[in-house]
Amino acid sequence: MTIVMRDYHGHQEPLADAAAAGKCFDEQVSAIMPHGACGQVIWFGPADAAARMRVDIDIEAGRAAMRWLDDGTYAVDLDPVGPITVMESPDGGLATVPAELARVQPETVRHAVIEYATTGQRPSSVNWHRTTPGT
Repeated sequence: MTIVMRDYHGHQEPLADAAAAGKCFDEQVSAIMPHGACGQVIWFGPADAAARMRVDIDIEAGRAAMRWLDDGTYAVDLDPVGPITVMESPDGGLATVPAELARVQPETVRHAVIEYATTGQRPSSVNWHRTTPGT
């Protein structure tokens, strides 16, 4: 199974191995989006199926939200500090991700993306929480 990274336009980039996953992730998260910042949504999943992991990331803020879509869990390795703003859609749609979800360091996300690309399984290298904040 080939895991792909999908940007906010829906473009797919195959993540054939750990090196490709790290390189694609690094290039994508540092790109300046149309709103003038790096904040964006990136989707990860099998090439022929729906995404399984959503990442809302702003490397300039040093924060991300990472959610495993199959079971609704979200990753945590930081205390909540503040929300982040990300480009969610090609028509200029910005989304505010609450501080309760934006609790992962970009480096943690990078390692999780590499793990997912190489195993095809939910990354075990992060702390997943089952209860969605605010519910």
